Amino acid sequence: MTNIIRPHFGGRTREAEPPEAPDPHEEYQPLHVYGTAAGYLVALMEDARGPEGRCLKVVIGAASKNTIEAVAVMPPTDEGRVDADMAAMAVLRALEIVEQGGAPASA
Repeated sequence: MTNIIRPHFGGRTREAEPPEAPDPHEEYQPLHVYGTAAGYLVALMEDARGPEGRCLKVVIGAASKNTIEAVAVMPPTDEGRVDADMAAMAVLRALEIVEQGGAPASA
């Protein structure tokens, strides 16, 4: 999932710095776990290592594995938290529909 929007939120840019390689053994603790559906976990994490600086990330990953990917990036503000909550709940609901085998309605 390389098509994630990564805004700078009006902060400093870090383009001159070389990107840090993530430590594959580093453990992340979610700020909030929204739930699991269709075998995937949806959670909220805070991260400061990306090019956008400190931010909130809605992440999704297979519940049976230790890999996650960001699906939304928000500023670390109260408004950003509200937006992250809405995005996470939308992702979780979509996964619930997939899990239930819901077919799209015919026109």
